[in-house]
Order: sequence, then structure tokens, then C-alpha cells
Amino acid sequence: MAALSAVVALYRALIKKGLLTQEEAVRLILDEAVARAIQAEAQAATPGSTMDVNRQAAEILKFIAEKL
Repeated sequence: MAALSAVVALYRALIKKGLLTQEEAVRLILDEAVARAIQAEAQAATPGSTMDVNRQAAEILKFIAEKL
């Protein structure tokens, strides 16, 4: 959870300094979440895949985007 807080703090600092808009940050994070979700679906048929990790990563990225 500390890593999530650090990432959110980093994005907020970049937004506050004007280096990144909130819309850009959310779009970047959600794009990565979508990519992870697609990858997890593609790996669903592969036994022993990292599907669960990718799904969790997608959920974490969506959570971060919501907190910005």
C-alpha cells in the first residue's frame, strides 16, 4: 500500500508543478490498465500464466487513476 501512496503522491506532485495535467495522468494510467487487462485475457488459456498478476495490476492502476 505504501507503493501506491508513493505513486499517487508522485503523480500529484507532477500535476501540481504543471509538468503533467490530471487528464494526461489519468489517461496514461488507464491506458496501462487496459493493456494489462487485455494481456490477462490473452493469457487466460495458458496454464501457469501471470494472468492473475496482470488483472491485479490493472485493478491497482484503475485505483490510482481514481485517486488523482
